[in-house]
Amino acid sequence: MNKLVIWGASGHGKVVLDIARAQCVSSDVVFIDDDSQKLFWEYQGCHVVGRRTELAILRATGYAHFIVAIGCNAARAACFLAACKMEIEPQTLIHPTAAVSPSASIGPGTVIMANAVINPDSVIGANCIINSGAIVEHDCRIANHVHLSPGVALGGGVRIGAYSHIGLHATVLPGVEIGERVIVGAGAVVLEYVAPDDKVVGVPARSLQRLYSATG
Repeated sequence: MNKLVIWGASGHGKVVLDIARAQCVSSDVVFIDDDSQKLFWEYQGCHVVGRRTELAILRATGYAHFIVAIGCNAARAACFLAACKMEIEPQTLIHPTAAVSPSASIGPGTVIMANAVINPDSVIGANCIINSGAIVEHDCRIANHVHLSPGVALGGGVRIGAYSHIGLHATVLPGVEIGERVIVGAGAVVLEYVAPDDKVVGVPARSLQRLYSATG
């Protein structure tokens, strides 16, 4: 089993640790976190051993795998790339209760949480979060550093660009494309293309940028 570093000591980090243990990928897990107030943080016998500056020391002592437990896509991506440059291998985690089709592809460093469903021929990029109970239907394409919140439902053939965040229980209809760095609000129902860097909310989902422009 791998010696694993979890980058990010938070509630999300607790979930990631539970998945790592449920998947039996490691019996030796430590946290790192750049917040100095978390240096004494502990969860189920797993401690924060330092900041990112400890990565080189950890790598030299056999901690050759990492996972980033940070919800913010940009911050998670920065940590992911920093660890990869140090030749630490990203660990992919899949909760035992998740249903992942044999024909689906899951990228390195991605976490698939409890009761998530990844259906046939879908492709999930690197360093993504597919949160609890999310559904990714057949033939979807999800780029790197994407976060699907709990209860998200993607219809078949959906495309989601890098760094996008889909909020709690949002729904994206089949075949819809969402650009890069998009934020979809909680409970939104997305019926049509969303341009990069936009924010959409509501049922049906509407662009906040267009709304502000119209009322300004």
